Amino acid sequence: MDTRTKTTVAYRCPHCGAILTFDVTRERLDKGKMSMPCIQCGKSHLEIAKEPSGSISLLVPCLMCPHAHPYKISPEMFFEKEIYSFPCSFTGIDICFIGESDYVDDEIIRSGREIADMIEETNEEDSNAKDANVMVADTSVMREVLFAIGNLQKDEKIKCSCGSSAVKVLIDYDKAVVTCKVCGKKKEIAARSRFDANAAIDLDEIII
Repeated sequence: MDTRTKTTVAYRCPHCGAILTFDVTRERLDKGKMSMPCIQCGKSHLEIAKEPSGSISLLVPCLMCPHAHPYKISPEMFFEKEIYSFPCSFTGIDICFIGESDYVDDEIIRSGREIADMIEETNEEDSNAKDANVMVADTSVMREVLFAIGNLQKDEKIKCSCGSSAVKVLIDYDKAVVTCKVCGKKKEIAARSRFDANAAIDLDEIII
């Protein structure tokens, strides 16, 4: 028996690096194909549709490849699984997340660290990588800032002035943005330099 009527779908825009998160309901999916655009730059969009067979198809923009990747998933997996990730078939990096909102947020943070590690490895191998279109200013700083935020989130030491402790964390070029899921208030945590990384690690709590 169906127990959930909606699920969260998220992907990372390959053009600007923004995280796009959408709630998809059974009712909306029954009405036809959905297009989920990047609201930051408008240069990418994820497509999702219910097939005549009942399965759900997705066309997901890829961070690593010049083309989107097609996927199919059963409606049971789409709506009932706590978390499900689709990887890029070339790199293995997860590019799309489906499931309960909190689990999706956790996977976004995990994948951000994975991407930062991969970029750092590439930079070590290629001295010209500085000219590439990387998504963060300093991968090692960003990784440490995300680690610090993740620890505070796990210990429930991130709170909003509205009283909520439900937050999500998005990665920007030189900062992490902590957003309250209830009121939408945001707090930026700088991730530009070693000083920023040390400051994040020293945080006892974050009040949005």
